[in-house]
Amino acid sequence: MTLIVGIDPGLTGAVAVLDPAGELERLADLPVIRAGRRLAWVDGGALQSILIEVLQGRPARAIVERVSAMPRQGVASAFNFGVGFGSVLAVLQTMHIGVELVTPGVWKRGLGLSSDKRASLDKARLLYPGAELHLAKHEGRAEALLLAYWAHYRPRSAAA
Repeated sequence: MTLIVGIDPGLTGAVAVLDPAGELERLADLPVIRAGRRLAWVDGGALQSILIEVLQGRPARAIVERVSAMPRQGVASAFNFGVGFGSVLAVLQTMHIGVELVTPGVWKRGLGLSSDKRASLDKARLLYPGAELHLAKHEGRAEALLLAYWAHYRPRSAAA
């Protein structure tokens, strides 16, 4: 059976892995490399190590939040986000993990959520009370976990 990898990309994002029964196998912040105060990106090598460790050669598919630059977001910030997003996709491709991109509106609507990140955190805590989601800054973890949950439990005919 196939594992589901949910990824909320970005510097405050995370990765969640669910087993075929929908149980949480791994939840971690995305590893980040920082060069000075302004430049940072997802550490592709460290992300690959996390995935190799948890997948242990088992088949997996990835659900990655399809996001884009926000209105009034600075050029440097948008560039950094794009670099991080690209790093995540590159790791998944090199590991031959199938990728499905899904917009926040689709998966959040499917779970009855709005854009309120606190609501996502609350829902993830309800669904997975043992997960490390104790701090407000764990919003990225909550969204990665909910992405994987949505992918696991949605009707197979649902389109992203």
